[in-house]
Amino acid sequence: MRIRRLRADELVTLVDDLWLPFAREMAAVDDFDTLAEQGVRREIHSYVTERFSDDDVATYVADDAELVGYVTVEKRSSPSVFARGQRGYVDGLYVVPKRRRERIASYLLARAEAWARRRGCDHLSLDVHAENETARSLYDDGEFETKRHRMTKRL
Repeated sequence: MRIRRLRADELVTLVDDLWLPFAREMAAVDDFDTLAEQGVRREIHSYVTERFSDDDVATYVADDAELVGYVTVEKRSSPSVFARGQRGYVDGLYVVPKRRRERIASYLLARAEAWARRRGCDHLSLDVHAENETARSLYDDGEFETKRHRMTKRL
């Protein structure tokens, strides 16, 4: 298995085989993440394609004769009033269910961290569902610290 950058000819595969299953899995964890019923695939493909050409965003895939996981990381600036500098933000990390517990997520996360470090980022951050114990365990093992709690209220 190789961890490598996503290629342009793999954008459809990323959306269909990884991004959409990840989104559906997260919607099962929290209905806040439920996808719209119409036009989702087209919108996601457009979004992923746009970010693919952004120099401040990188997507890495786990390739084992097929794509079995991905991580997307982006460089974000902090407002100038803060002294915390640039940060890398993990916008998505997913491994297909049949390949979990093989450390693939750890390898993808390490690649995202290396990318952020090369870009001069001082921190790497991410969001995780409070109920996603498996992901939280991965991030705890990766020495991530809880700095905030995002709270949401349905209106």
